[in-house]
Amino acid sequence: MSTDDQLRKAMDRITRSEKIQARAERVWNSLDTSRATFINSLCRTGLSYAHAQSKFDDFVEEQRRLRLRLAQEVEAAQRDYLDLADGAGAPAEARAA
Repeated sequence: MSTDDQLRKAMDRITRSEKIQARAERVWNSLDTSRATFINSLCRTGLSYAHAQSKFDDFVEEQRRLRLRLAQEVEAAQRDYLDLADGAGAPAEARAA
């Protein structure tokens, strides 16, 4: 696989990771406004209020972990891209010297 193909794939990985991260961020931002709705909807299924709150808290914790993991994935994708870009540029710089 050529360096250009590798760089293109690395950039695609960054783009995908950033889109997923943006989606997760929107969910995270909506959690505060949807807390009561979420809990009440669970109560309508027969759960007690305390159990519904616990489920919501579990969901928030899951979303927090997801946000951290996605941030790490974006950082890793960016590092990989920069490593590839630096590696691709090194031989050209050596020839120029």
